[in-house]
Parts: sequence; C-alpha cells; structure tokens
Amino acid sequence: MRILLSKKSREKLFSFLKNENKVKTLKELSEKTKIPFKTLQKWKLGNLYIPEKFIPKNFKDFKIITEKPNNWGQINGGKIGGKKSSERLRKKYGEIKYSIIMSQRGKKSINTLWEKFGKEKVIKMVREGKINRRINQIKKLEEENKNYFLNKEIYFNNSSINFSKSDLKKRIKLPDKLTADLAEETGIHLGDGCLSKRNYYSVKTNKTERAYMINHILPIYKKLYGIDLKLMDLQSVSGFESYSKAIHEFKNKTLAIPVGEKKERITIPKTIIKSKNKEIYRAFIRGLLDTDGCIYITKRNYPVISITISSTKFLKELKLMLEKLGFISNIYKNTITLNGPIMLNKWIKEINSNNPKNLAKLKQASSSARIE
Repeated sequence: MRILLSKKSREKLFSFLKNENKVKTLKELSEKTKIPFKTLQKWKLGNLYIPEKFIPKNFKDFKIITEKPNNWGQINGGKIGGKKSSERLRKKYGEIKYSIIMSQRGKKSINTLWEKFGKEKVIKMVREGKINRRINQIKKLEEENKNYFLNKEIYFNNSSINFSKSDLKKRIKLPDKLTADLAEETGIHLGDGCLSKRNYYSVKTNKTERAYMINHILPIYKKLYGIDLKLMDLQSVSGFESYSKAIHEFKNKTLAIPVGEKKERITIPKTIIKSKNKEIYRAFIRGLLDTDGCIYITKRNYPVISITISSTKFLKELKLMLEKLGFISNIYKNTITLNGPIMLNKWIKEINSNNPKNLAKLKQASSSARIE
C-alpha cells in the first residue's frame, strides 16, 4: 500500500526517521537508507505517495489523507513486465527500491505518450479511463447486490422493557418498529453517544455543531421517545445528558448497544443489518458521518469522506454495508475512507447529511473537487 500523509504527519515522520538513523539532514538520511534524495524530498513534500513499508512499525499517531495500492505507479504509467519479472526484481532490489524503479519506468512511459499524443490529451485519456473504471466498479457492485435488499420490516417486542416512575411521568414511549429515524439516531449514538450505568445516556457534539444538536438531534429524540431534552452548553461541547430506565434498556437489550466503554466493543446492530433496507442502511451511515465523520479536500483538490470508529469488527461491517449500496471504500487502522468525486457525488445523492457543518463541506468539496 502507498499512502499520502498529512503535512504535520510527514514532518513528524521525517523527524522520527532522522532520530532513528542518527542523522541531521535529509541528504544524510538518503545516504543512510540508500533511497535517492529526490525521492525522499518528494515523499516529504507530499508530491509522491509513500510506500507503507517505509514507515517504521514503532512510528504511530499519524493521519492518512488517502491511499493507493502498491502497483498504483505502474498502472498509471503502464504495466511493466510480468509476474515473474516483478518477483525477480523485488527479490533483487527489495520492496522500496523496486517501487522506485517501477515509478521511474512509469514516468518514462508517460513521457513517451506525451511526446506522441501531447500532455493534455494523455491526461484527459488517463482521467477518462479512471472515471470509467470507477463507474464500472460501482455498476458491478450494484449488479451483484441487486437482489440483496428485501426491505424487511423489523418489529420490536418491548414487553420486557421496564419503565421507571419517572419514565411513566414523562410519558416516554419506545419505538415498536425499525425506521430510518431510529437507524439514524442509532448511528448518532454509536458516533457521539454514551450509555453508562444507572440508566444514563447522552449525546455530545462539538460546540460548532450546536445548530445540528438543536435542530436535528433533540427533535429526533422527541419524535422517537416522546422526551423533551434540555440542551447542555459547555465550553467545548453542546449536547444533552439524561436518565431513563426504559430508553437505557431499549438501547442495550433491543439494539445491543454496550454499556460503558465502546472501544472494540461496538458492532452494527443486527436489526439494522437484517433489515436489508436501503433507506435504513443510508440513514444509519448518515448518523455516523454526522458525528464521527470528516469531509476534506487534499491539496490536489481530491475529496475524501472518512469515518473513524475504534472497533475493527464495526468497520468491517460498515465496509460491507457500503459495498451493498455500491460504494467503494478503504479501511486503514480505525478509519474507513471513500475517495474521489464519483464517491462524493454518489454520497451526496444517496446518503448526504443532516449536519449543517457537513452539508457545507460536501457542497464545497463537490464544487472544488478535480475529476478523478
């Protein structure tokens, strides 16, 4: 895998490598690692993707903007040699030097094409080829899953859920059926919510998302549970804290949301997966994006949608859900990403957002994103 790190992460990486190799300059690092100075310089400046194997295992806490397969440079420059030739070169030179050689060969091929057809035409051909490949990938996924969605109606038996005197006084109700609103609220809870002992539950977002809390999250709780929640404004967060035996048991017993620490314990509720309903899937994913998601554009105007969740099983389930919907995603560590304008436009059309901050970012990304 080849990865593009954020500017801050690249600076930290090369500072770390200099310390590890006991050198002070990039030139000295080049001599010590036997990697060309210009290659290191391009990696550091973010002009080239960095081979994942180049990053030491003990270097942690870095942010990945986007990633590509190891043979990305070869594909863009034209496939060079066969499988046996590739294995021989890897064995002879090692993974890093092999990647550099392939990259150089790829550039040579591109230069030849530029001379033959002209730079602008080649760039247009490459972009059109990438767009067509991505569109075909989406069509293939959608064709494979056309019979998957059965739109099952999922009903809940809440007869074993206990209501406290306070719940009865507040006239709290519980959903008897899985709806898009409940799926979205579940995504919101798994993103920024908390379920702890003594019937406590809460959702807290960044202070900048106060409007999202007031205009969407509090009303959705009122609609689903019939409860009037009081907005809590703190220095850095906006949200609510509340207590309800019925809501707590419903979330824990019916939806299987764990009490306490969420890290590596949360999974996507089976009721949502089993619904095999596009609107349910989309609403749940929308709730996740609006709480634990991020939309940004790389310095090359390449849009990225990402969701970070500290649960390996959860991310794998989420990736599968996205595939069923025809989305192509990548997982790295605790983050799942969808890259490029085609994925961005598909997201806007099918999932979108209810968070004003994310709506603005999606609009900005869509208007400034370059073609793939």
